[in-house]
Amino acid sequence: MDMETLKEALTTLHEQYRIPHIIITSIAFPSLGAIPSLSVVGSTFTSTGAPRIFGVQIPAIDCFFSGTGDMFAALMLVRFREAVNNTPGLIETDAWVSDDSVEATELPLARATEKVLASMHEVLSRTKERRDEEMERWSRRVGASEEEDEKKLRLVKSKASEVRLVRNLVALKNPEVKFRAEKV
Repeated sequence: MDMETLKEALTTLHEQYRIPHIIITSIAFPSLGAIPSLSVVGSTFTSTGAPRIFGVQIPAIDCFFSGTGDMFAALMLVRFREAVNNTPGLIETDAWVSDDSVEATELPLARATEKVLASMHEVLSRTKERRDEEMERWSRRVGASEEEDEKKLRLVKSKASEVRLVRNLVALKNPEVKFRAEKV
């Protein structure tokens, strides 16, 4: 997928299906020599159904995490409502669609996305740090058979990769926004 195809898809969803707010996550646009990253692309339509597309790019974390889609959805729900409430009069509008004069990067959906990604990146980075520490400790232990080690390794890796939400509540409540929405 490329950005032009993505723009066409967003336009179709807005114009034909009248979906007011769209978020597409975990998009990788590979480029040679670049630091691996993921993008989240979103849009809120205008009164005519035209897209206002923004994107937020974040560095990829080289680790598998389970449940990040659920985490994103839950955080987005809270942060989008918060951003709408912070915009005078928006809560009373149909589908919380901002006035046509609001730029893509200033949309409540864009602001919410920035906060969600800030929280997630911080929580997942810390989770990976702890995971790597646990895996290092495990790799130094000796005494089990090779077959037992393989089984235990899978279990240890799975447990060590569990997202550490409770231990990172500050990142969820007050994230430091480092990645900003850009107009696409």
